[in-house]
Amino acid sequence: MSTMTATGLLTTIINVVAGSLIIPVLILLVIFILLVLIQIGGLLAEYSHRVKISDEELNSIINQINDSQNSEEILDIIQQSKLNKNIKETLIKVLNTDNLKPNTKEAYVRKIIENEEYNYAQTLRKTEIITRVSSGCGLLGTLIPLGPGLASLGTGDVATLSTQLIIAFNTTTVGLSCSLVAYVISKIRKMWYGDDIGLIYTISEAIMEENNAKR
Repeated sequence: MSTMTATGLLTTIINVVAGSLIIPVLILLVIFILLVLIQIGGLLAEYSHRVKISDEELNSIINQINDSQNSEEILDIIQQSKLNKNIKETLIKVLNTDNLKPNTKEAYVRKIIENEEYNYAQTLRKTEIITRVSSGCGLLGTLIPLGPGLASLGTGDVATLSTQLIIAFNTTTVGLSCSLVAYVISKIRKMWYGDDIGLIYTISEAIMEENNAKR
């Protein structure tokens, strides 16, 4: 008897906890919709400012740096290039290390590039969190209403069953949609940022070799 009472008590607690989660899940899904819209806007804004650097243009930048006579010329080459703004800013930081000793310069340049990689990772992390959590919220939003829905089916309350099923299907749709859109945004940005980091490494190496050769 006591075992049945304990089981009933635990079941009641689980039911109350599960039922109370539906409101936070719905709130989170609405927040994810807004965040995905913000991320789409950010992606479009980023796309409008991005410039694709061809192999020929990269080759031209490298050759110009190799033929430069001093740091001022390299600075002018970077500023006149079609490189994206954040890449130019990173390369200028690298260029400003030319007064350091070789070992210190190498460590500092590595730190500058790592900081840029960290900034890219922070941007990617936002959509990666949406990708994972929104799909989880969609699953919770599907499972939670099924409990009261099945209970109402047992009592013949078709209206409640219908309402709970609509909530379940809608939360699944919203959660998976947010997850898929965020996943696509992450993939696009990873491709862009991979290209950016490659450019930063290549041009930074050319700048450091040129500076070391002039010491």
